[in-house]
Amino acid sequence: MTEAVPTAAALLRVRGIGLRVRDTVARVRESRPVPSSSGRPDGPVDDASGPDPDRVERLGRAGVAAITGIVALTWFPLLGMPFGDNHLGRIIGRYALHLRNLQEQGILGSHFGADWLPYASTPYAHHPPLLNLLTALTGLLPGDGEYQVWLPAYLLALLIVPAGAALLRGLGLRWSATLLALGLMVATPFYWIYSPLMFDLGPILALSALVLRLRARPDPAPRLVAAACGAALLTTLVSWPGVGFAAVLGLWLLAARRVDRVTVLVGVSMLAGVAISLAFVVGVTGMAMLGGQAELRSTGGGYTVRQFLRRQWHYAYDLLPLWYLGALPVGAVVGLLDRRTRVYLAMAVAFTVAWMLGLSNGAYVHSYWSYPVLVVGLVGTGVLLDRLVGRLTGSVPDDGLDAPVREGDAAGTPEAVRRFVRTRRWLARRRVRVTAATLAGAALGAYLGMLVVGPARHRLLDEPAGAGRLVAGHPPPAGQRYAWIAGTGATSPRWLAYYWRLTPRQLTAATLHTEPTRPEDLVLVNLAKRPEWLPASVESRAVAREGPYALVPFAALDGTAGGP
Repeated sequence: MTEAVPTAAALLRVRGIGLRVRDTVARVRESRPVPSSSGRPDGPVDDASGPDPDRVERLGRAGVAAITGIVALTWFPLLGMPFGDNHLGRIIGRYALHLRNLQEQGILGSHFGADWLPYASTPYAHHPPLLNLLTALTGLLPGDGEYQVWLPAYLLALLIVPAGAALLRGLGLRWSATLLALGLMVATPFYWIYSPLMFDLGPILALSALVLRLRARPDPAPRLVAAACGAALLTTLVSWPGVGFAAVLGLWLLAARRVDRVTVLVGVSMLAGVAISLAFVVGVTGMAMLGGQAELRSTGGGYTVRQFLRRQWHYAYDLLPLWYLGALPVGAVVGLLDRRTRVYLAMAVAFTVAWMLGLSNGAYVHSYWSYPVLVVGLVGTGVLLDRLVGRLTGSVPDDGLDAPVREGDAAGTPEAVRRFVRTRRWLARRRVRVTAATLAGAALGAYLGMLVVGPARHRLLDEPAGAGRLVAGHPPPAGQRYAWIAGTGATSPRWLAYYWRLTPRQLTAATLHTEPTRPEDLVLVNLAKRPEWLPASVESRAVAREGPYALVPFAALDGTAGGP
């Protein structure tokens, strides 16, 4: 009888522990915002790091500002980088030609800043004009350097960070997950190296964040509506993907609000941007040439489905770390299952697939073509981290801990429950969270530092830029008719046309002895990709060299390729 009393007391204590755990979880549930009709919380859910939620908001915004500032500091030395033999030099070098022709020929003489002589005689206006307009504005800055052309692209790339944070917060993700997801994204070579080419992602993410807020607020403030109209205009002026994504977001907004003042204003802003973009394209080059460009990027590739998929995997493996490649599909699945993010993430996934498959030839040729996948990765990793943080801190509702403790397994349950509760309390302590955040930030900072000074930068940025530095410092002899080039890594050497003010031409074994050249004329050769018909001895005859690139006079090629 006396032994039964301690046993009964122990069972009562076990029962009490279970009831306390159940009541704690119930209180956490009751303290959460009530989900809106869209299946998404009206406001972001955060860990309770203190009694003042405004303080959490200030710290989160400070974290976004810190990430943005760090990325800007790592990019600052690149503003003076020469346009070189890579995708960056090919595309941004085109805007350098646009700017110089605009400054020298005026608005009308340069076809509204679309001329790119001497690369080609036909103006290039196949894209909406926002980056042309911004480059024209930065061209008014002092000096005459590459920074005037790089600056707009890097500023728009920098916008991705705060716009992405606003999107994740609008989707209801806590600050810890938002900041970590942003850190994971900026530490990838895809973002850090190629984001100047994805200059439309910033406006797209900003418009997405604003549309989310307009959907959730029946009577939004005029300032919010004005910001959404401005973002809608910029998004439809920045790129064709921006036009497409804006159309989807506009329909999503219309489905939530129907036809009212807000949807009309945002819709008119989108239509205005589309009208300006079409006026620029049609007025300069016409729709026929635009259709030809679309056909070129969607057809004409002689590759199989297996070759296409293998090429996409090669690009992804080259530009995304293994840990990001692993987290991306898992996060996408979790995000599609989470009611807060499933609609937006489904739109992002569908848009990415349509962009890559609809313009498959562009995706096969260009390694950066799949850049919309970064939106999927940002939202997917964000919601995945949000769920993980919620599990660890006990702030997710579907824990199953509110079920009463069964009498039959009470003898084995108390220790497990107590251990689980202790772990959660330990993880919920402010000092532990701060330490974990510091360690995560330090790890991401170290990884970004390795990217900034490591081999990926040398291979994708510094070495190709050496070609631009070489030709910028060694102009062709007077009277040379073409900018000859052999063995480049990228097509369309617009950067060479910019520095030498000559029309580029590929030198081949067939044209070596048929084109009008002089012995002193120079040809740019990539010795690492030297054509087979060029002998290795040309390396010793180079008049200048930068990395694998060399300037070789035609006199050194005399008798090459079996010529007379």
